[in-house]
Amino acid sequence: MSAESAADQFLDYAAGALPMFLVGAEYEWKTGPKPIEVGSSSLTGLLSEATRGIRHRKVLDQIDTQIVVSGTRGKSSTTQRLDDVFNRRGYDTLTKITGNHPLLIHNGEVHPIERRGPRTTLYENISLIAEFVPELDAYEPDDVAIFENQGITEYTTRLFNQRLTDPDIIVLTNVRQDHTDTLGKTRTDLARSFARSVPAGTHVVSGEQHPVLHEYMQKEIERRGGTIEQVDIPDEHEGLIGSETIHAVNAVLDVVGEPPLPAEEIESFLSAIQPTWIELEDGLIFNAAEVNDVESTEMVRRVLVDDECITPFVYLRRDRRGRTASFAQYIELLFERELIDEAHIGGANTRAFAENVDVPTKCHSQNADPEQVLTELFTDGRPVILMGNTVDEFMREMQASIEQRVKEKRQAASASEAVDISEQGSAEATKPKDHE
Repeated sequence: MSAESAADQFLDYAAGALPMFLVGAEYEWKTGPKPIEVGSSSLTGLLSEATRGIRHRKVLDQIDTQIVVSGTRGKSSTTQRLDDVFNRRGYDTLTKITGNHPLLIHNGEVHPIERRGPRTTLYENISLIAEFVPELDAYEPDDVAIFENQGITEYTTRLFNQRLTDPDIIVLTNVRQDHTDTLGKTRTDLARSFARSVPAGTHVVSGEQHPVLHEYMQKEIERRGGTIEQVDIPDEHEGLIGSETIHAVNAVLDVVGEPPLPAEEIESFLSAIQPTWIELEDGLIFNAAEVNDVESTEMVRRVLVDDECITPFVYLRRDRRGRTASFAQYIELLFERELIDEAHIGGANTRAFAENVDVPTKCHSQNADPEQVLTELFTDGRPVILMGNTVDEFMREMQASIEQRVKEKRQAASASEAVDISEQGSAEATKPKDHE
């Protein structure tokens, strides 16, 4: 009977699921000395985890406040900031960061998570919660558990919220045009996927500022028994990168009865993360491929240049067809607005991209030399913005080439300054001295 019950529960969990759940890293993390190994993603492992369902719910009930961070962009950095704020305020904190370099942070102590096998599964959270939550319950301060939602489909996002965690608060960072292959073709589809993943009784803090999308999500979430508030961004922070996520932290603090972040801390954070040009001998460049969705890329472009003409380099990946389609539309929009004269395209399927946009393009093969491509990007003398995808050996080599050119420029400047000082000293030494 136990095996039959476990099998039935597994079928309930797994209906409509993908065979594996792969997620991408959004943030680079420093790791600590104590790794944690998480379990197998095999069918046997999943059945074993399913039998722990009742015990898992009881463990979750021990946590005073559960926060889940969801959305398209900025999940990892927002999760980290929430962890930092609650830890500094004396809470007992347990935080799970997902991605290719997953971490678990307990009261500021960082544990890298080592997975057995190449797959990333949602079910690894069960063993992590079972191991660490009892430690939370043993402390006197109020405890807070913060989880980054690692689902990349509507089903897995909902499963994470409704079965693997029990959030009091969900922070929705934003709704950007990415993961369109798995979460929906349009931003409205993406908003629907996020809204449908909210359990009854959960309060949502939404950083998404689009009024139509917010109204749509509000109706959907309230219909399901949840509540939602839209993050209020003051006029002086309007349009700044990361403004919706830092003010989302303040909204969460308000929900749990904590005072807001000091104004100077917010200003310092926003100032530190605003994009600035990298100056090379050839010209100005910025790597916006790390944000990898068109809305975030456009925000970066506006902060950097506003209406100045640029040279875009869009790097494509074969496994990101939805992202490729959205960047094709974005490049056409920039061309129509006379913000670009041509586009440089690299990576996979460059010919198909070029044939489907009404924009002059120059294609660079996957075997191209990143150093040579970088030189060609500055031919027209315009600022260069890298876009699209950054997780690829080609883009890593291009970033290394940029860093090397920055180093060479600084060395040349230092050498020039040393020569100037030397010549000035020589001139002073040979200057005739006045005698009384």
